[in-house]
Amino acid sequence: MRVVDVAEDGPLLQVLYEDLLVPSFPPDELQTLQWVRDGLADGGVVVGAVLDDAGAPEAVAVGEWDAPSRVLLLSYLTVRPRIRSRGLGGLLMGVVTGAWRERFRPLLTLAEVEHPLAHEAGGERGDPAARLRFYARHGARALDIPYFQPVLRPGAERVHGMLLLVLTRAGGTGGERPDTVDPGPVRAFLEDRLLSDEEHDADGPVLRMRGALARPGGIGLLPLDDVRALPLSAPDGDGDARP
Repeated sequence: MRVVDVAEDGPLLQVLYEDLLVPSFPPDELQTLQWVRDGLADGGVVVGAVLDDAGAPEAVAVGEWDAPSRVLLLSYLTVRPRIRSRGLGGLLMGVVTGAWRERFRPLLTLAEVEHPLAHEAGGERGDPAARLRFYARHGARALDIPYFQPVLRPGAERVHGMLLLVLTRAGGTGGERPDTVDPGPVRAFLEDRLLSDEEHDADGPVLRMRGALARPGGIGLLPLDDVRALPLSAPDGDGDARP
C-alpha cells in the first residue's frame, strides 16, 4: 500500500469518485465530481488516496481549504468496505494532520461526520458509531454547536444530524479554557463557505447554530465517547434535538 497526492484531474480521480465516494455517501452529502475537479484546479481542494501494490485505489480523503478563515475541512474520508479496519483510514488521517497541515497551516482542521443517533449503519456507507470511534482514537472532539450540512447544490437538501469535529488547532485558537475553541475561525468558515449559500439564512436551525457560535467563553469541545451528550441538529420547529 502507498499513499499518493492526487494533484490533478485524470482517470484516477474519476475512479476514486465513482468507486469509493459515490457508494460511501448519500447524494445530499456528496459534492459533484466537477466540484472536486474545479477545486483541484484552483487549489481549494486537496485529495489523497491509498493505492494497493497494483495501483488500484483502496481509500480516499478529500479536503477543502478556506483561505479567508484559515480553516481546513476534511470533507470526505472513506475506505473500500472489504478492507476497512486495516489501518488505511489511519494512513489518510496522517496525511490530513501531517502533510495537509504543513501545506496550509490552518488555524483549525475540521471534519464533518454523521451523528450516530440520526443516521443508521448500512451497506457500503458504513457505521456512523464506528466512524466516530475512529475519529476519537485520533484525538478528535466535537464542537458544541447543532451543526447541519447546508445545501451543496441546486436540488439537494440540508443534512441535519451532523457533527463538526476538531482534528487539529493552531496555538492561539483556544478559548479561556483548554476545552473550548475561539469561535472566530469557525464563524468565519461557516458564514463564508456554508451559511452564505443558504436560502433561509434566518430560520431556526441557522439561528441556533449562530447562537451557539456566540456563547461567552468560546465554543465547547466535547469528547466523543457519549453520543447522547453531543449536539444534534433538527429541522425548523423541532429545536435542538439533543437527547
